[in-house]
Amino acid sequence: MNPLPDDDPRVTDPADEGRLRERYNLFFALRPDPDTRAAIAAAAAALAGTAPAGRWIKPERYHLTLRFLGEYDRPPAEAIRLAAAAADAIEGTCFDLLLDRAGSFGRRRATCWLGCGAVPTALAELVGCLDRALAASLGAAPSPRFVPHVTILRDAARPFSAALPDPVSWSVREFVLIESRIDSPAPHRAAGRWPLR
Repeated sequence: MNPLPDDDPRVTDPADEGRLRERYNLFFALRPDPDTRAAIAAAAAALAGTAPAGRWIKPERYHLTLRFLGEYDRPPAEAIRLAAAAADAIEGTCFDLLLDRAGSFGRRRATCWLGCGAVPTALAELVGCLDRALAASLGAAPSPRFVPHVTILRDAARPFSAALPDPVSWSVREFVLIESRIDSPAPHRAAGRWPLR
């Protein structure tokens, strides 16, 4: 069996004769429209000269996680069904989001992101509605403190923070349920989408 590179995110199962095991994440998120995605990419590029070294996220994978639902060994059909049923009960409103600062989580192998100085009320209400609906449908505990952000850089060599000279304005009109294969660089797959009023 050939060993995996140290930075390979895939995992091996010794009982599976060394074959690579697929892993999936499931989460609710906001996904930027093409113009907003391009603006986020431009903001990330403007920070590249001062940001730490790390793995830059491809623009087609940009998203803002609303609620993480878990990691699975196979496509989670039942979890998708229950999560979609929870989302069907939500009536959120459209809102504008201003990404006006860059920050990071962690000190070593930090995650760097673009975020907002002020969280729109409608965004906070959407996350609260999701928490309540998922508790009723899946028995899920409320999510920890919500920090809205779009990850632009992973495994950064050091923490990072900066103001954005050109903030990104994002008109949010829907939220989506995303099923993402962890070891794949392909764009995330939307397992469902819900318009906001």
